[in-house]
Amino acid sequence: MPRYTYRVPGTVFLSTTMPIIHEHGGTSFAMQKQPHGVIAKIINDALITGLPYCYQIVNEYEQPLYSIDCKFPGIGYTFTDYVCSQTVSFKSHRVQLMEKAYSFTLSNHEYYIENDHTGVGHLKCDNTHVATVSRLSATTISTDDTVVIQATTQEMAVIAAVLYHTFYYIGA
Repeated sequence: MPRYTYRVPGTVFLSTTMPIIHEHGGTSFAMQKQPHGVIAKIINDALITGLPYCYQIVNEYEQPLYSIDCKFPGIGYTFTDYVCSQTVSFKSHRVQLMEKAYSFTLSNHEYYIENDHTGVGHLKCDNTHVATVSRLSATTISTDDTVVIQATTQEMAVIAAVLYHTFYYIGA
């Protein structure tokens, strides 16, 4: 499977862009942090629950391709495919006592992502393994971090990146 990487700086601002680089060194996509809506942000700040940010994938012209959004912290996550103009809801699945996996159906394909006990994310499409996502320094949060993606296609790589970073990446 082709390999992709992106670097996560020690501090990620709303304006930070994290290029997703393929194994030959080129960049076609980037990940950007996006804030919750006003109501979700107020509730998230008050309750300290859910994910503080969501992320989106943009192309080299900074046009959004995929994004994850949240209507209410901890629940109501949606995945938007801007190319197909589709927005779908996530289903969460309890995997272990505290761990969750997420699934959604997009364009008649069932996607499922879960994080294993070693911190590696696994993306399946129609019950076929299509991507693996992991941190190089999975044991500590360092000043800068590198995330490695191995995926069957570029599309699966960027979908895996935005899902992993939103739901499982601990840090920025």
